[in-house]
Amino acid sequence: MLIALAFQGFSIVQLLREKPHYVNEMAERLGLEQSRISHNLACLLNCGFVEWEWNGKNKVYRLNSDLQPVLTGIEKHLVKYAPALESCKTLASESKPVVVIAKVNQIGARRRPLGRTGK
Repeated sequence: MLIALAFQGFSIVQLLREKPHYVNEMAERLGLEQSRISHNLACLLNCGFVEWEWNGKNKVYRLNSDLQPVLTGIEKHLVKYAPALESCKTLASESKPVVVIAKVNQIGARRRPLGRTGK
């Protein structure tokens, strides 16, 4: 199975770091169609990045709390090395963005349930 962390998925994760959101709020804030947000959320749910619960007739999505320390660590690392990255000439000749793809061992991979029941 191939996994790619898409820009839109990362934008959703960053948005959910602020606070929980409904799909329509995310679509409005990110300038994307609701269907695009929903498709990205399905992937993020399946990979354990986000969780949801019912609020009335709508689902409200939030970042999986286990990810907060990981994202904070990445953020600190990026801030520390931002000057080196900005001065790096290696990627200056790239005409297209680079997508990082990783192979996942399917034998050890477990699927998380999509969503969770409301409280």
